Amino acid sequence: METSLLFEVFALNQAVGRFLADAMRDGPLTPAEYAVYSAMFELESGTPTALAARLGMRLTTFLDQLRLVEARGHARRLPNPADGRSYRVVLTADGLAAHRAANGLFERAHDEYVEALGGGEVRPRQVLRAMREAADRARTAAVEASRRPSSARAG
Repeated sequence: METSLLFEVFALNQAVGRFLADAMRDGPLTPAEYAVYSAMFELESGTPTALAARLGMRLTTFLDQLRLVEARGHARRLPNPADGRSYRVVLTADGLAAHRAANGLFERAHDEYVEALGGGEVRPRQVLRAMREAADRARTAAVEASRRPSSARAG
């Protein structure tokens, strides 16, 4: 019996998580922390909302992660010139150093993974992006449907 596509995505997430945890075990950051630092590094100066969206996280989950990064002295907040009620987040010199150290382990794991794929990463990346976009669309549709009165949903 075939399992569902969503089950396969869940199992893939678990397998990749185990692989990265093993590959980055001796580094300064866990794979999840490395992802947070990487989003901050890529955006250079992003708002929490933009960073959470980049990571596919709930904003509250990202803010929990951000508190840990800030407690280590690896990030700081800057005023947001576009919105005085918001702020932007940047990595500190220590945060950049931790990211750089973890990056070496991640890059080795990435190279091993791409080699194991056997056909490069362009097509799998396209498929994964399409799947993420589909998940976002499905979530939006489900949220919108749940907000409709029950009589409208039934008909």
